[in-house]
Amino acid sequence: MLPSVVVADPDMKIMASLPVDADGPVKAGEMGVSVAPKGEVNSDNQRAKTPAERLGLFDEKARAKSEKCLAEAVYFESRGEAVRGQIAVAQVVLNRAFSGFYPATVCGVVYQNKHRHYACQFTFACDNVADVVREPEMWDRAKRIAKAMLDGQLWLPEVGKSTHYHAYWVHPSWVSEMKKMYRFGVHTFYRPRAWGDGSEAPSWGTPAQTAQISAQLTGAAKSSAEMSENTSRR
Repeated sequence: MLPSVVVADPDMKIMASLPVDADGPVKAGEMGVSVAPKGEVNSDNQRAKTPAERLGLFDEKARAKSEKCLAEAVYFESRGEAVRGQIAVAQVVLNRAFSGFYPATVCGVVYQNKHRHYACQFTFACDNVADVVREPEMWDRAKRIAKAMLDGQLWLPEVGKSTHYHAYWVHPSWVSEMKKMYRFGVHTFYRPRAWGDGSEAPSWGTPAQTAQISAQLTGAAKSSAEMSENTSRR
């Protein structure tokens, strides 16, 4: 059984626990949630399904809700990170949704156990601190990352099927149960050894797509910063 740990850090919110209940880790079946379908390919054109399609986000309202939840995770968890680090956080959220060990919706993953003070999956969701967007440019980037991720345009092979991460200043007990996948910026990414390599879980996107979109997002941030600097000099 994998241990759990809760980390309280209002400055850099850290996802640092397995699904927990009063009696320990919660399995998907015990939570009464379904597991999103994996591995299908559309028969009409052999195009792999996007995460949004796998999650059944064909309704505009449902899609918008999922995009917002994913953007909130990216923004409040990693707005201080480079684009690649923010993409990695979004990828972990979707990996959890497809893992069979967490809720099978984006919002379900992000806000799991939000009613438990400092005992949820993403600390920002249960630290009783108002989640206010104070950096419009970073919020816009988070929304663009969320949309591109759900559209299947972003994928980091280094992060792979990672379902956990923590910041370098944290030393959670569950690390001993994990396979280290990747480290970028302040975060190190992991997957539980007991869950296998996740080969049956879906992947999407290409390195070329990811690199192109990352460059666009980075360029947009630089342009915005330059405009702000020029304005302040007037």
